[in-house]
Amino acid sequence: MPRLKIHLEPYTDQIRTWIEDEKLTHPEVIARLAALHNVKLEPRTLRTFLAEANISTAGAYAKAHDLNARITQLHYQVQCSDAEALRILADDGFKVDKRRLQRMRLALGLKQRATALKPGEERPLQMRRELRQAKRAEERVEKMESRLRAASKRIDAVTTELASAEAANRKLEERLRAAEREIEMLRMQGRGYYEPLLR
Repeated sequence: MPRLKIHLEPYTDQIRTWIEDEKLTHPEVIARLAALHNVKLEPRTLRTFLAEANISTAGAYAKAHDLNARITQLHYQVQCSDAEALRILADDGFKVDKRRLQRMRLALGLKQRATALKPGEERPLQMRRELRQAKRAEERVEKMESRLRAASKRIDAVTTELASAEAANRKLEERLRAAEREIEMLRMQGRGYYEPLLR
């Protein structure tokens, strides 16, 4: 049985307002269509309709990017709890609930502290972070120096092998020249032995 086609054309202007003016996300648009018009559709169907209707979601994507950047800033610089982050985000104009904040924070790889920072704790934490970064940089330098020493040893070994090979080649050349001289002497002796018989 063929799947029934969902016609969203009657709601084009409303959907455009939701996305471009109210900056709703795709799941929020789908939820509103279901609540207000009893229209149930898949995210792929909505994406196809938006592309055909030339409704831009760039603003929503930009806002999501700004929200990610703000959450990251609150995590590293302010180091506040989720409750404090929600309050600051609301003051900044971001509409986000606690569950969404937690999902976004985990998606960004940000682990939350068990308790919020006290006023005098931010500077010591910043110093510890800088010390950890300096230690990691020092460890990377040590690893690089170790690799350079190992490479230098390999170069020395190859150089020694080349020198040994050159010395062996020189010995072979000397033995070859000596053999050539010996052959030439034998040829001369042979000519001296046969020449009287030919007279």
